[in-house]
Amino acid sequence: MRQKVNKPADMITVPGRIYPDKNTQEKIISFMRRFQAAKRTAYQALRRGREPKEIVKDLYSKFFPNARWCQWAVEDARATIESQKEQVRMHVSDLEAKIEKSEEKLERTKNKLHRQGLTFRIAKLRGKLAYWKGFLERNEVPPAVFGGKRNLLLLQEGKLSKEEWRELRSNSFYSVGQANQKGLEGQYGNANTEVVFDEVTGSFRLNVYIPPEPGNKDGRERKEEDWVTVPLEIPVRYRSILWQHLLRAGAYTVRVVRKNGRFDCFISFPLGDDAPVNKDLRMGGIDLNPDVVAVTVVLPDGNFHISRCFWCPELVYVSHEKREWIAGNLAKDVADWLESLGIRQAALEELSFAQDHDTNHLFNRITHNFCKKLLFNRIVVALRKKGIAVFTVPAKFTSLIGYFKYSRVYGLSAHQAAAFVIARRALGFTEKVPKEILRMLSPKEGWQHFKLWGRLFGLFKAAKIRAIREDRLILWWNPEDWLSFMFGNSS
Repeated sequence: MRQKVNKPADMITVPGRIYPDKNTQEKIISFMRRFQAAKRTAYQALRRGREPKEIVKDLYSKFFPNARWCQWAVEDARATIESQKEQVRMHVSDLEAKIEKSEEKLERTKNKLHRQGLTFRIAKLRGKLAYWKGFLERNEVPPAVFGGKRNLLLLQEGKLSKEEWRELRSNSFYSVGQANQKGLEGQYGNANTEVVFDEVTGSFRLNVYIPPEPGNKDGRERKEEDWVTVPLEIPVRYRSILWQHLLRAGAYTVRVVRKNGRFDCFISFPLGDDAPVNKDLRMGGIDLNPDVVAVTVVLPDGNFHISRCFWCPELVYVSHEKREWIAGNLAKDVADWLESLGIRQAALEELSFAQDHDTNHLFNRITHNFCKKLLFNRIVVALRKKGIAVFTVPAKFTSLIGYFKYSRVYGLSAHQAAAFVIARRALGFTEKVPKEILRMLSPKEGWQHFKLWGRLFGLFKAAKIRAIREDRLILWWNPEDWLSFMFGNSS
């Protein structure tokens, strides 16, 4: 079975910061209140099933007489709803996996007190599952708390003032990019939030169009006095990328967020990674794990070339801010190494977030803090900044195939072998089951190799459970020991 190769979302977000003076700051804060109020109104209207065009008309008369800002408020609200739908599906998937794992544990637990605890836990998980599944069945989303549920509870307890609560609910605005629209100074890419690079001073600035109040009948025409201009600071490592994008007159999206007295500006645009897989070039495979990123390079004929592990054990335990820093440096190291080898394409596994390990508190904490999505995004962006095309392949059985088929042949760790399989899968190679394993599985006529890997996965999973129950030292076993244990030839 040939696995499909996909592209991760082609988008980079450039962080920046604007520095408005006192007058401009008041105008921006006032506009943020209007925009967020419009977004909340659009969100409730979308939940009731109203059409976006009707909502835009209502926002036009109630908040700002500018169709673009109204459309972007609706778009921001719709993105919130899509995010909630994805969250609901994720909760359902995770809870089903957790229930299955807990039921397996209940079957092999004999202690009466432990069984009572597991039974109570399963009942609790099933209650949560019914709650989240209800939203799927009704095609609804849970109500969102703009400003944060935790902050709402603090407000109710009197630990957060009303002024702070209002600030949390009116702290940003969002503007979608349009390649055929230009701003105040004629820069194409965004009609109402224009990023401009001054070649004389070598600095950036942001022009923001703030529409008049709804009662103003002249609101249709954009006047120069309705614009505000603020200095925009961009980190050095992103300046050339943003400048080149502006020179191409490409579309970009701007989000300005106010937090702790500062105004952060996030500029998003595609990097243009649309190159297909080139089967005449080497492919880098990347396997992400909580404490190590394994990278293996495969030749065009599918054979092994070179491999390296990038260790990051501290990523599991550090705070959120330091984790961001470590992930960024780790991604840069991976991209630099592949670039030094002349690699022009790389592949990763598609993300999967099913949490079926919730009864193992230590591993649960490790994987929660690991933040695989953060590292995935950092590596994708770092590779694309180096001009390396990025692809994703299905993650199914990559670790299993790498471990049983390639780890002993090439002297690789399980993670490096998984990265080897990822790279081969991206190049279009199918993985046949080795003859010695095929004899043990004794497949019926017509069985496909991918289904046989699935059968081996089930046997391997059951064998690990049995080994734990029998208190075997499974950490030191090699593939041959596991095969012997699984198929009943162990002493």
